Amino acid sequence: MTTLPVFPLNALLLPDCKMPLQIFEKRYLDMVSHCMRTNTAFCVALLRPGSERHEVIRPEQKPASTGLPFYTVGTEARIVDFGQRENGLLSITIQGGQRLVLTDVRQAADGLWMASAEPRPEQADIDITDGKEWTRLLEQLLDMSGMGALGIDASAQSSEQLMNYLIMLLPLPVEVKQDLLETDSHTARWQKLAGAIALLSGQGNRQTHN
Repeated sequence: MTTLPVFPLNALLLPDCKMPLQIFEKRYLDMVSHCMRTNTAFCVALLRPGSERHEVIRPEQKPASTGLPFYTVGTEARIVDFGQRENGLLSITIQGGQRLVLTDVRQAADGLWMASAEPRPEQADIDITDGKEWTRLLEQLLDMSGMGALGIDASAQSSEQLMNYLIMLLPLPVEVKQDLLETDSHTARWQKLAGAIALLSGQGNRQTHN
């Protein structure tokens, strides 16, 4: 078990996927600096709904998991690129590694969350049918989100990456995204995602006809 800094976000990171981040808070600037100097990882954890404004900072606080502003299953993140935006802020690109279960979560005096992290195994048993259809959807989502600038080629992604990028980029409820992240079997994760996409499509069709 390893101790890692935790970066709570309102966006989900999944294994083998890239994500751009803009860093401006001092605690996270210090975290990024440390990770780059030591070539170490941190954990990205999805913020719980409504928690963005309630991240109370108390020195060495150790809240119960139910009181945390973020979920305790996240994804290992490593910095694969960095630069400076026109606005002067630090920009980094991270890539997801293994899923992590967080325990012994505490908050340091500077507000940075720390936790013990243990890998959560996956069952890589997926085989996506109609792959071209989902690849076209990912191409559209990459273009709409601006993540195409990262050089992600939708047609070159594995079945797992295709599924995980769709989970990241589709406008799904936070609880649904977290449930998909916590689903260990890739086949079961894909089946849940396909159901969520069908529900989204149905809602879109109803709005069109209203």
